[in-house]
Amino acid sequence: MTIYDDLKPVATELLVDFKQGVITLTQITPGTGPADNPGASTPTVYPLSGTVKGVSFQYVRDGFAVATDLMVTTAVNDDVVPTEKDFIDIDGVRYKIIKDMSVPAAGTKIAWKFIVRKGG
Repeated sequence: MTIYDDLKPVATELLVDFKQGVITLTQITPGTGPADNPGASTPTVYPLSGTVKGVSFQYVRDGFAVATDLMVTTAVNDDVVPTEKDFIDIDGVRYKIIKDMSVPAAGTKIAWKFIVRKGG
């Protein structure tokens, strides 16, 4: 067991306590039909507890983000693995995941951290 295994429940408790609004992770599964008519896609929605703030200037300066992007920090949901193909919905507004900056970068994640951009 590592220190990150010990910190994960602490981070989750803090992010639940400081939860802002309604934050969800949405994964879209494409239809399974033939290429010319694959059928409707299926969204799967996972509720998250976390916080949202404007993106830090350093990420804008370094070209990772634009000034209107947001930084979302949430508790880890062990039922799903987020990708940059997924969406974050914040109070009913859809945002595209631009960059996954979860901490730590390798090993047991204690918090998910995303740069998101409005639209999708």
